[in-house]
Amino acid sequence: MGIIIDVSDLISTSRGADKYTSIANEIRRRIATGELSPGSQLPLRSELEESFQVSKVTLQRVMNLLIEDGFIDATRRKGSFVVARPPHLSRYALVFQGAPGGNQLWARFWMALANEAAFRERQDNVSIPVFYGIDGHTDTSDYQKLAVEVEEHRVAGVIYVAAHPRVPDLSLLRRTNVPGVTIQSGPNLGVPCVSLDYESFVVRALEFLFKQGRRRVAFVCPSHFAEIMGEFIQQQVAAFDLETRPYWIQGVGLEVPSAAKNCVHLLMHSAQAERPDALIITDDNLSEAATSGLLAAGVSVPRDVGVVAHANFPWKSPCVVDARRLGYDIRPLLGACLQSIDDQRSGEHARQIINMPAQFEDELPA
Repeated sequence: MGIIIDVSDLISTSRGADKYTSIANEIRRRIATGELSPGSQLPLRSELEESFQVSKVTLQRVMNLLIEDGFIDATRRKGSFVVARPPHLSRYALVFQGAPGGNQLWARFWMALANEAAFRERQDNVSIPVFYGIDGHTDTSDYQKLAVEVEEHRVAGVIYVAAHPRVPDLSLLRRTNVPGVTIQSGPNLGVPCVSLDYESFVVRALEFLFKQGRRRVAFVCPSHFAEIMGEFIQQQVAAFDLETRPYWIQGVGLEVPSAAKNCVHLLMHSAQAERPDALIITDDNLSEAATSGLLAAGVSVPRDVGVVAHANFPWKSPCVVDARRLGYDIRPLLGACLQSIDDQRSGEHARQIINMPAQFEDELPA
């Protein structure tokens, strides 16, 4: 039952090179690899002291660390036990390249993910710590904290949220072999990804407006979306026998979302010889400003203009008109990320691409 270790081989990569931190890290590793399974009893303390060649005081410090990190329960009379759900099975790191309040835009999609992570922590038996500014620089405090979590087996895996057009830095996954998943358009170096199906958003928005009798459709979208999806948008508009114009597809920089108000005001102003009778807003960072532009133009919704506005459910951003909300449910999206990590950890085949289709609000589960 004893654990036989050559203490000289133990190397701590986290909280110091003291013998007790090295021993704690070795026991964490054995729990994470299944050598000590959830619910199993650890060897008697006298056996551990002999195996690791340490004093009672040093071993108690080891046990304190393992208790603090949530790996063992030492409150039972019969000895110390591995907890039923240790961190490597119940703790998932959610990693953002940016940070709230930084120089970069803090997207409402990211805010919705962080909100959903906090909600799941309250509702489910999981922990989802959030790390910011993980962009390839290893000298930041959050990167150092994340590295400790990973190297000490205190997370089941890492969820990387990519910021277009940048790709996430996956070097930590490569070095440690911890499971990971990205939220982006496609797999990166073989790491599975959860991808938002933007094509389904365009098709479903156009289908809805067509059924409402609309014929002339304008778009307000992020600049990169207009560039990447512009040709697809035009093809789908034609497929529904609708009309658009190149200048009715307005790309707005997300760093200045207020510009969407002026774009929509210009598109819909009564002095325009021909105005769109439908508007699709493809990003919720632009929804509030874009719908304010409708009010500024003096048009009535839905009498004059039908509006489909993007949303991240259930964490919707505000609209100032009666817009039809279409977007992505963050709840199954985050759930898919957690399941992908669990599948990788259990050795099951993990899908490389998990597409999340666009849904209307009234289609969401209660």
